[in-house]
Amino acid sequence: MTQTTHGTPALIEQIRARVEEVLQGTTFFLIDVVVRGRRGAHVVEIFIDGDRGPSLRDLEQLSREIGFLLDSDDLLPGPYTLNVSSPGVDRPLVHPRQYPKHVGRELEVKLVAVADAPAERLRGTLQRADAEAIELRLPDGSQRRLRYEEIQSARVCLPW
Repeated sequence: MTQTTHGTPALIEQIRARVEEVLQGTTFFLIDVVVRGRRGAHVVEIFIDGDRGPSLRDLEQLSREIGFLLDSDDLLPGPYTLNVSSPGVDRPLVHPRQYPKHVGRELEVKLVAVADAPAERLRGTLQRADAEAIELRLPDGSQRRLRYEEIQSARVCLPW
């Protein structure tokens, strides 16, 4: 689920590959790479998560390692700004490993459209998440199991 804002898909895939190299053997995983701006003034945003989330120290270390690789490979001509961060609750959940730490929280889930019907939207409390699916408790008290391939997008609902 890569955004290609201003960055070519090829450039983003090259950056993703370098980030994946850095993350190998760690407890962290790549969520997204966003490249915006123009030649000589790019902003590269890399969103990383972990089963318990990266600490500020982890993000600083990963930023140094990723920056070194990007500079060594000269992927971005000219100066650029690199931002490495965790996705935050306002960004959609895109990886199955993101769900377990949100058990007990309310989610808004948009399902993949089926046939001619519009995409169904659900809001409920995340009860469990495993490698194949999540289970939501809906406002009427019923439970609904959703496989990840059925989910088009999911967000944590903020309490305010």
